[in-house]
Amino acid sequence: MTLSLHAGPNTHQAHVSVTAVNCRGSQSTTAPMPLTKCPPPSRVEDGLPASRHRCDDKAPAASVPTASKSKQPTSSTIIPEAARDTLDSIPIGRVDSYKIFNKIGAGAFGNVWNARHLHTGKMVAIKSIRASRMAILREAALLIACAGNPAVVELQEVVRAVDMDKLYLVMEYGGASLDSIISARYHAGRPFTEDEMRRVMRRLLHGVKIMHEHGIVHCDLKPANVVVNKEDPRGRILKICDLGLARSVTLPPPDTSGPVPGTLWYMAPEQLMGDTDCNAAVDMWSLGCIMAELVTGKPIFQGSNVFKQLHEIVHFLGIPDEVSLMQLGVSASTPSHLRDAVLEERLSAAGFDVLRGLLEFNLSDRLTSAAALQMPWLTLKDADAPSPARA
Repeated sequence: MTLSLHAGPNTHQAHVSVTAVNCRGSQSTTAPMPLTKCPPPSRVEDGLPASRHRCDDKAPAASVPTASKSKQPTSSTIIPEAARDTLDSIPIGRVDSYKIFNKIGAGAFGNVWNARHLHTGKMVAIKSIRASRMAILREAALLIACAGNPAVVELQEVVRAVDMDKLYLVMEYGGASLDSIISARYHAGRPFTEDEMRRVMRRLLHGVKIMHEHGIVHCDLKPANVVVNKEDPRGRILKICDLGLARSVTLPPPDTSGPVPGTLWYMAPEQLMGDTDCNAAVDMWSLGCIMAELVTGKPIFQGSNVFKQLHEIVHFLGIPDEVSLMQLGVSASTPSHLRDAVLEERLSAAGFDVLRGLLEFNLSDRLTSAAALQMPWLTLKDADAPSPARA
């Protein structure tokens, strides 16, 4: 594999061009890799009229803001029979069964509003996707496949807008994001205790383990894609959301034309270098980034583009032999500085073993979810610590 890095005109972006040799010896060159960790989309990019970006508690349910109606390219991927059966079984309701309140989330691929079912009074989250109808049905199918996983948000139904051919996902309301809670705790000077960090990581690892056992890889794990909701006897409940970029053994990928997209600060090295195969090891790296953020209160790798992100990773972890020729401006003898960033008074040696195992540069050396859950730090009994989400 040969690697070429060059910064784009926007300092928040870069392109990675990778020429890979497949098992038959032929070469294929990938297109520049899209990233989701870019400046927030403008109102024009968001596809919404400026007046609709105002949070309006009195907006009628049928007037859920929609993405641009521009035609999306049709995927040439043949949908497996099992996937087609799953998609066909998804019930379609009506969006005017809900009262829409304010927007609670906005991302590169869609928006989320909170809403209340007019008949039951149940609070839910409604998500739109700025892509084809197949994309939203695909995410619905992935959520259905995760039904019964206590660490993944539950799909309620798919609904259609009354006056247009637009579909939305209706999911259980998950509460505040882990990202906002980490930020609030950090700025309040109340960092997470080690017991709290262990509780969060155990929950996420269990959820990811179940996903992986069912052939699903999330591919975009980050604190913003973890929501924290109601209290149970052991603290608040954390759930993984946003499976828009997830890969499945039974469903076609969302985009087969190039490398796997993701969120820059949480992308594994192989993603940054243009790998087109999003496997379970990618999720484990992202969980390592989340764990480091729980310890330090901020993302551990904060590159402004792909090149700088790789440089950050190499600076903290050192340079593995097989990538020592990458022109990253550091020598091959650079030692790991991960322990310098994650102080021992914040994370014990047993906890650091887990973090280091999740942040292995080589995916073959990276911990699996099952292996991580067997490590001493995660098998310890929780102390009587306060809830990990009391911001």
